[in-house]
Amino acid sequence: MITFKDHIEISKGLSIDDDDRVLIGDKNLLERFELIKDMDSVYPLKDSKRITPYISEKFNVCSSVKKMVLGQFIMVEQILTGKEKFNSDEEMELALLQLLLRPKHHEEFDNTSPLEEEQNKEDVLNSPVQDLYNILNRYLSNREQVLFKEFAGVFYEVNEETEEVEEKTDVEDHEVGRDFYQQWYWYSIVRLLAKEDIRIYSEIYMMPMDVVLPEMSFLAQKNKVESAQRRQDAALSKL
Repeated sequence: MITFKDHIEISKGLSIDDDDRVLIGDKNLLERFELIKDMDSVYPLKDSKRITPYISEKFNVCSSVKKMVLGQFIMVEQILTGKEKFNSDEEMELALLQLLLRPKHHEEFDNTSPLEEEQNKEDVLNSPVQDLYNILNRYLSNREQVLFKEFAGVFYEVNEETEEVEEKTDVEDHEVGRDFYQQWYWYSIVRLLAKEDIRIYSEIYMMPMDVVLPEMSFLAQKNKVESAQRRQDAALSKL
């Protein structure tokens, strides 16, 4: 079995010592032979979305946007949109997996315990690499369906010239204070849902995404209707 921890070492490149021995992290000779033997059966990684028995028994799996709470979703989006910086793709993927694969005994998302988070990280690192990439493939496919088809335009807009995804803001936001709105984009959504009542922000972060998405879609469409009405009223006032 090649674990994600092994995969990270392999991604750094295999090295040869002065005695022509293959070096992989701190593995002994037997472990290195076993790993090299397993590589042919594991690589290239398959484009699969299967949740294996190992993963379902080991973790509480969150492989879709709607199964998340808002705070968890925001942390995932900050990683995927480059707001969080990592030294390698593998470090970024590990951070994502730690949010998608949660301790089995957790009934709801809770990352407040450093000890549990560290244990969860170790559990992910020691899981089969193919099983983990299945989860990433599954989640990213679901994210594409939910954010860019089912709820297209609620959180993001696609720049047609660059085909890049941008956080959704009003036209005025692009002209004045764009950096400010991008920096506080997700926080502003929490404020909106909390009606600016800071006392309930923690509750908003724990709202299920299957509740947040329809509400945000309604508010986005309502804003478009009201903006169109304001433009129409302004045009009529000039007649």
